Amino acid sequence: MKISVVKELKEGEGRVAETPENVKKLVDAGNEVLVDNNAGIGSGFTNEEYEAAGAKIVTPEEAWSADLVLKVKEPDKAEYKYFTEGKVVWGFQHLASSKETVEAMMKAGTTAIGAETIFIDGKLALLAPMSAIAGRRSVLQGAAYLEAEHGGEGILLPGLPQFGIPAGYVVIFGGGSAATNAADMALGIGCHVSIIEKNPDRIKWLEENYSGQDVTVLESNDDTLSSEIKKADLFISTILIPGARPPKLVTEEMVKSMKPGSVIVDVAIDQGGTVETMHPTTIDEPTYIKHGVVHYGVPNQPGAVPRTATMGLAAGNIDFLLEIGERGIVDAIKTDEALASGVNVYEGKVTNEGLAKSLDLPYVDLNSVL
Repeated sequence: MKISVVKELKEGEGRVAETPENVKKLVDAGNEVLVDNNAGIGSGFTNEEYEAAGAKIVTPEEAWSADLVLKVKEPDKAEYKYFTEGKVVWGFQHLASSKETVEAMMKAGTTAIGAETIFIDGKLALLAPMSAIAGRRSVLQGAAYLEAEHGGEGILLPGLPQFGIPAGYVVIFGGGSAATNAADMALGIGCHVSIIEKNPDRIKWLEENYSGQDVTVLESNDDTLSSEIKKADLFISTILIPGARPPKLVTEEMVKSMKPGSVIVDVAIDQGGTVETMHPTTIDEPTYIKHGVVHYGVPNQPGAVPRTATMGLAAGNIDFLLEIGERGIVDAIKTDEALASGVNVYEGKVTNEGLAKSLDLPYVDLNSVL
């Protein structure tokens, strides 16, 4: 199979879909691999390293001519012209936030596999390392933007406990991978952490996991959320509905009730986010202030640490890519339930029900079109 690795066009995105090590595995398995010129430079991987792994360095047009196109983030508008019938695009698509992209794929008959919707043993395994990075980084960014120069409260998030000055209060909305990584970071610098979670089984796990630590685990409802957000120095929303746009659970009125200079970080803004006052920002211009609250809405947080993130995502995707290269896309989907869970659009038909509902587009069961 002809497989390509394209250079990301999203502003501030330095990640690349494959490491030279994985390219060698694909080449050794009999695939032809094309790598867009300087695709890996943002992650510290040179053209020469990819060539040594057996790849051919090509132009963007040549890269997009491949059967299987590997990306990190959703396609840019400038790349819609490359969509063709039967082409497979792989990446963290987050298509619920871009109806325009989905409609372009539908029109062209393109297939989109979203790594963020692939379930392995009930877990979003490929998304997990990216969520972990985003969760950890949310605390680091929150700490920075609480400083007065950024419009924050002017507090040091870890406090000065040796002088009787307490650390900040961190409220985390959701209890998944991003949430626990954020909690671990916040605890590590001495903060009190409040986690708001809906699932009873997850609540029990969180209570057991953080037993004896300065963590309060609360059941999610409007009253709890309204009460806790008022106390927050740093509020981190991690709510993600795979393939679908989540509801705006954090209302504008809740944001208005927050402390002046407090900070909100919405980890899942690339899927639409849950904060009513939040809109996507960029790594170059990551924040804005509304109702006196600093809003951080960078949708590709792992892109700020591209080398770490690239190695994390590459470790998760290689087995699926080798499988597609060996069997072809149809047989691979038919025989691999996990891979099938990642198919958001198949030959122009929306096969992820949550995505179809979010964008008010017709849904087609994947098995009916294979």
